[in-house]
Amino acid sequence: MRMRSHLGNRVGLVVAGLASLTVGGVALWLRARRPAAPILDPRVPMFFYAHPWVVPVAAVLSFLLALAATRWLVLAAGWGRRGARSGSGTAMLGVALRGIPGITALRVRLVGDRRLRVRVTCDPGTDLGALLARLDEQAASRMRAATGVPDAEVLVRVHVRRRAANPPPPTHWTPS
Repeated sequence: MRMRSHLGNRVGLVVAGLASLTVGGVALWLRARRPAAPILDPRVPMFFYAHPWVVPVAAVLSFLLALAATRWLVLAAGWGRRGARSGSGTAMLGVALRGIPGITALRVRLVGDRRLRVRVTCDPGTDLGALLARLDEQAASRMRAATGVPDAEVLVRVHVRRRAANPPPPTHWTPS
C-alpha cells in the first residue's frame, strides 16, 4: 500500500518562494544598478489615469489570490480537519484488508471521544465485494480496541479513483 504525500503543498511552497526570491532579486539588482532613479516610472500614474479599470481589477484579483492562499495555508496546516489520526487503528485496518489488490490509502481518525472515521481509497479494479466483506463487525471491533474506544461509532467511506494510481505494467513485452 502507498500513502499519498502532500506533494501539491510542497510544489506550491517552492513556486511561491521562487517567485518571491526572483522579484526581490530583480528589485535589488535594479536598485543597485541605478540608485538615483525613481522606483516607479513617471509614466505609470499616466497609465492608470488613462485606464481607470486596471486598479479595481487588480484589487479584486489580489484579493482573490490572497483568499486562495489563506485557504491553502489553513488546509495545509491541518485546521478544519476533525479528529486525530490513529496510527494503531490504521495499522489494524491494514491487517484486516491485507491481500486485497488495488487499495492505495487507508486512514482512521478518532473524532471526539466516541466516533471513528475510516477512509479507504482504492483503484477502479479493486474487488469491492471482498473489501466490504472484510470490513465486517470483527474488523470494526479490532479498530475500536486498537484506538482504545471499545464502544465507538464507526463511519466507513470508500473512495474509488477514476484511474489507477499505479497502472499495471503491459502484459506483453518484446525485447529490443
